[in-house]
Parts: sequence; structure tokens; C-alpha cells
Amino acid sequence: MTAAATASGRAPVTSDDGPGTGTGTGTGSVAGHVSIPGKVLQKVATAVVAETLRVRRADVRVEAADDAGDLALRVSTPVRVPMLSEAVTMPEGGVVAVVRDLQSTLTRRVSELAGRTVSRVDVTVSGSRVERTGRTS
Repeated sequence: MTAAATASGRAPVTSDDGPGTGTGTGTGSVAGHVSIPGKVLQKVATAVVAETLRVRRADVRVEAADDAGDLALRVSTPVRVPMLSEAVTMPEGGVVAVVRDLQSTLTRRVSELAGRTVSRVDVTVSGSRVERTGRTS
């Protein structure tokens, strides 16, 4: 990571593919430089977390850092849990299974959306949101 990126807290994505390297995306590889600031990666990851867990984006916090050229993400988010009085059950494995699924989904989706390899995803569950089924008693 460059000194500027370290000082600003960003984990930029850069690519300097030369012509004909075949490592670019799209219909052909074009020489040039691509940079995706860490703030953009954080927003992408935040959107993926919020969508996956069906929580508000404002409740999700993501920090992105360079990890030897890969991307390390630190996530703090609430999770949805069913009301205890409902006949709805959590997936087998409970909250831990939900978080493990989030780690897998986040790794795959950030790679697809930003073209960046995610080396690790650390998740802290910051709270719970009661999932209501729409029925009232």
C-alpha cells in the first residue's frame, strides 16, 4: 500500500495491465491505470452486507485494508432474528451460520463487483433486529 493510501486509511485497487496481457475484463484489454479507492470498496461491501442480511445500510460498518495485495474486510453489523414467539426457526447453526454465509457471500460478491480478491472477512455482530412476519397477535 502506498504512503498516501496508508495515511488516508484507504485500500486502493490498482491495475496497470499492458496491452495484450489478457488480464483485463470486458471485450479487450486496454493499457492504463485503474484505481478504486478504499471508500468505494467499503460502500460496495456495505451494500452487499445490508442486502444479504436485510438490514439498513446505516447500521453496517465496514473497514477495508490492504492485506499483502488482497483486501481484508472488517464488518460490524446487526443480524435479523425471528421473534421467539413465532414458529419461524433460524437456519441450522444459528447466528454463527448466518455470519459464515455472510463471509462467503461478501468474499464472492466483492470479488465479482470490484475485481478484488478478498483474503479475510472479520465480522462483529453489533446487535439484532427482530424479524417480523407481518402477523399481529
